[in-house]
Amino acid sequence: MLAVNVENLDMEMAALVAQKVVLKEIYLVDAKISREPLIVSSETLSLKHKCSTEILDFDKEKKTRFILCNFRVAAFSGEAPDKLVMKIEASFCTSYVMKSLPDLAIPDDDGRFLADFMEYYLTINPISNAWPYWREFVQSMSTRMGFPALTVPLLEIIPKKSAGKKAERQPAKKESPGRRKKVSA
Repeated sequence: MLAVNVENLDMEMAALVAQKVVLKEIYLVDAKISREPLIVSSETLSLKHKCSTEILDFDKEKKTRFILCNFRVAAFSGEAPDKLVMKIEASFCTSYVMKSLPDLAIPDDDGRFLADFMEYYLTINPISNAWPYWREFVQSMSTRMGFPALTVPLLEIIPKKSAGKKAERQPAKKESPGRRKKVSA
């Protein structure tokens, strides 16, 4: 599992925002893949993952927020850990419709504003919504690039204070065609 650390995760506030901010659609907007052409797929690959979000626009008339989710996985040779073997990058646009919202300027019981939490929520939630699309894209592209199907780990959102140190690289093993690949966490 790949963990995303978050601070001050308020599940009640997240539930309120989730009822008011509804996912409309997710679509691929950009992708880039590359691999070393002379390298035969290695026995073991080491993976490094990266993801981020970027708020693009808010359509006031349609009450729709557009957020770009950027993903990257780089695979390194097990024999030469600094040698980049392949890289897959993709950006997915997520859009959210804002249903009727309470007065965002009124603080909640803890003195925080719903508007502040909504912005926070909209930086994390798009990643979790687009993650399955990213996982499928990586698996498909890695096989088209002549490597075993890479399986991106499941995404887990955990509070930062209880999060342990996560590994940046995760080993992946080569396997024969037609068999499912297991990635160690």
